[in-house]
Amino acid sequence: MAGMCLFDTMDGSFMNFAYGWAFSQPVRKVYYNITITSLSVIVAVLIGGIELLGLLADKFELTGGVWNLVGAAGGFQYTDTSWSASSWPPGRSRCSSGATAESRRSG
Repeated sequence: MAGMCLFDTMDGSFMNFAYGWAFSQPVRKVYYNITITSLSVIVAVLIGGIELLGLLADKFELTGGVWNLVGAAGGFQYTDTSWSASSWPPGRSRCSSGATAESRRSG
């Protein structure tokens, strides 16, 4: 329980910083929303696919190579947070370097 509270607190702090940065300029908000939405869709499809394969493996008692990997991938959901955290700095540097739609239009 304590680990979950700590993780939730760290996530809240990170998201507060990310939202403040993203919403300080309208163009950043668009890129931020597109990035986070795309990342969420990709993670949801991956996790759903792994869970579905896990259910199939359990239902039909499948074993061996790929099915063992599917069983071992049960903790895959925890990578969502690391993907979110790792995708934010490249987006920030892209917007900070002036490579935004707004700068291309005015240039």
